[in-house]
Amino acid sequence: MGGAVTSQRFFWSPYRRLGQRMQDVTGDGGVLKEVIRAGAGEVVPQDASVLVKYSGYLEYMDKPFDTNWYRRNLRLMKLGEEITLQGMEVGLLTMKKGELARFLFIPSYAYGALGCPPLIPPNATVLFEMELLDFLDSAECDKFFDLTPEQQDTFPLQKVLKVASTEREFGNYLFRQKRFMDLV
Repeated sequence: MGGAVTSQRFFWSPYRRLGQRMQDVTGDGGVLKEVIRAGAGEVVPQDASVLVKYSGYLEYMDKPFDTNWYRRNLRLMKLGEEITLQGMEVGLLTMKKGELARFLFIPSYAYGALGCPPLIPPNATVLFEMELLDFLDSAECDKFFDLTPEQQDTFPLQKVLKVASTEREFGNYLFRQKRFMDLV
């Protein structure tokens, strides 16, 4: 009986074999994760802006169909707004600064039944390698700037200081990227 399982595995696709040793982060097998290099600190919060390097691969393809790995100036991307793949967002919410991880996304967490022609075929499982370089917890800032000036005046001092610190970090990030027009 053990031989039948072994011979059956021989015919499994590379992604299916890889998925066998990965952690199921969604509980339904939709997003599987393998940590390549551990990160440090807190995991990415729900409403963060992330600075991430990534490459996306289709099974049996050597070159990525999408990557930002070699771009000189990466940009912060807001979760829930600028990350378009559900699997990518789910994966990022499990990561810590400096972490490098590999993820498999089943079609419902990636490009779905339609795919994304001509690059992504229908019902494709995709592999993403992602490195989380940094993130800013911008949820408090978003709440603060949605308030009226009168409501901002009653915001607790500790929260105002946190907003100011996050805005300073973001300004420093834009300055280091020489994105001066975004600073105003």
